[in-house]
Amino acid sequence: MSRPLWLEVVHKVERTIGEPVESAVRSDTYFDVVARVTRARRKGINLVEGVSRRCLHLVNLPAGTDLRRVREQLGRIERRLDEITDELAGG
Repeated sequence: MSRPLWLEVVHKVERTIGEPVESAVRSDTYFDVVARVTRARRKGINLVEGVSRRCLHLVNLPAGTDLRRVREQLGRIERRLDEITDELAGG
């Protein structure tokens, strides 16, 4: 039994397009471009975060980094309270 015509067409299109795409994404040039784009994206994010942090601090509001720091401190306090509770319960 032969394959349906639509499946043959799909396979032919996939081979025609897929092989050059696979070659491209395995090349050194592709990895160089991905690395540059990743660095540029990170720089852009850092720039936007820096500007937003300064703007929020200008109007006396906490930035995301401030909230993250408070959450970390709260986590340490909770762990210490658990330790103290365990010490008191056992001692």
